[in-house]
Amino acid sequence: MHVSRFLPAIRVGSSLLPLLLVLAGMTPATGRADPVTAEGKTIELPKITVTDSAGLPELESWHYARITGFEVLSNASERDTKQLLADFEKFQQAVRLLWPAPLKPVSAATIILCGQQNKFDAFRPAGSPTGDAVIPSLFLRNREQVAIIVDLQLQQVTVNDPVALLASGGSSVEYQVDHYRQLYREYVHYLLSQGEVRPPAWLEEGLAQIIMDIELTDRSLIYGKIDTNRGDATGGSPLEPGETDATVASAVVGEQPFNVVLQHRPFIPLGQFFYLTHDSPEARSPLGNNLWAKQAYAFVHFCLFGENLRHKDALIAFVGRLSREPRSEALFKDCFKVGYTDMEKQLRAYLRYTKHKYQQYTLQPADRLSAKTIELSAATPSQIGVVKGDAFRLSGHGEASLNEYLLAYQRGSREPAILAGIGVMQPNPTLARKFTDDAIKAGVTRPSAYVAQARMRLAEFKADPGPDGKLTERQVSAVLTPLFKARDFPPRLPETYETIAEVWALSSASPKPEHLGVLDEGVRQFPRNSELLYRTARLYQQAGAAPTAAAICQLGLRFTTEPAARSRFEGLVAALPPAAR
Repeated sequence: MHVSRFLPAIRVGSSLLPLLLVLAGMTPATGRADPVTAEGKTIELPKITVTDSAGLPELESWHYARITGFEVLSNASERDTKQLLADFEKFQQAVRLLWPAPLKPVSAATIILCGQQNKFDAFRPAGSPTGDAVIPSLFLRNREQVAIIVDLQLQQVTVNDPVALLASGGSSVEYQVDHYRQLYREYVHYLLSQGEVRPPAWLEEGLAQIIMDIELTDRSLIYGKIDTNRGDATGGSPLEPGETDATVASAVVGEQPFNVVLQHRPFIPLGQFFYLTHDSPEARSPLGNNLWAKQAYAFVHFCLFGENLRHKDALIAFVGRLSREPRSEALFKDCFKVGYTDMEKQLRAYLRYTKHKYQQYTLQPADRLSAKTIELSAATPSQIGVVKGDAFRLSGHGEASLNEYLLAYQRGSREPAILAGIGVMQPNPTLARKFTDDAIKAGVTRPSAYVAQARMRLAEFKADPGPDGKLTERQVSAVLTPLFKARDFPPRLPETYETIAEVWALSSASPKPEHLGVLDEGVRQFPRNSELLYRTARLYQQAGAAPTAAAICQLGLRFTTEPAARSRFEGLVAALPPAAR
């Protein structure tokens, strides 16, 4: 039972922090660009006709708010929206104490709360499997944008939960969806997506459930504690004065502790469990005491809190190596010193007697959490167009995304993000360039717009190069200008550096080592991008900087497991002078 919904402040010394640092370590002003013509040619762009607003569909009714780190659209009631967002503000405030590393910036982070008219269904990712799986919330992102979408209309679902069935004596039970927990879960996924390599699905879910189950009062917090329905069998200590253990029979049907859910259920074999991905049905719908989700909770909790913490370092090592090595039982055994079968036996014993060391803290006055006042307003066409258009784009619904951007444009919006969105989603190349150029002239702060402009210019120039078949100095400058400007806006994108490398490779003037310093920046930012590393190493080789080329190749070999990529690096190293290898 939760004492509070709010995640507490946790000190830097907590058992979770080293793992979070490993995950974070998986990666290492208004801008304007000048218009350009193609080598003396003037491009006549088509005129854009704005449809009379009288012929447009009625503007949808959404509430709009800005909270810490997010823009929010909600069509739920004002009261429900304010309560949920106030709670979430406290949750974020607490997580910042748990998670001392700053979030990597993105161009746009949004939350969409779907409270009526079945709006949630439209955001389901394109191509996602249909079936019986209930999806109550979504976490969508690319390198530049993030969207969290919660279905507030979904209140109860029928589930086949063996634990609840045993308690109720019925043939099926209604599972109560906790929208607060769903928002928490997706926010944890957001935090864990900061690395260059996304953590395994089992790790994300295990950490999410641990964080969501933290208990908080005005004076103290309890982190990592697991209750049981069998008296003192939890093995955890101490209990708070007056506190009692929960029983399944008296609990509201909902989330149950992993040691209750898994007590009489067989495990998913670890050889299968570790290979389930974020797109697996089990991971996409972790409601109703889902076997996979509770096993993830059990395994991560066992490593972080059980067995006198003796598996904590092994988990950290395992996760770190998974970011650069393929999954295998041999790797698991090298970290944990036992194979899958023996670990399953240890987990089964942990369920029978969940002996663990949870953490309890006394909160100082400065740690106590408070929610800011949530201010709601009627969303404007621009706000609706940007937030919904971005979300549809992230979920793979290109036509719906373009339609949202165009509706806002037709209603008079000339926001840079609207123009950039139309430019990205517009299939007509001439119109795409027109809107992208307009977005940049308007001062868009999304780096992808500058990369898009550069890529369009590069495609044009490759079709009409200089006399030697290479890019002229003017063409190189015209492509590099928006790419260097893109670096002024967060986040840094690998496409920026990939395109810079391609431009230098096509240039009639061979770059010198000092020109390639910007690519060093890209290599440091994206050491697992084998294409970028290979192109950069080749350029250094051609510029006569063989030692630098060799060092970049070694970095590529360290992080690359794909055979073809490794072969290219090895071939380039073999071509370097022996002294540089």
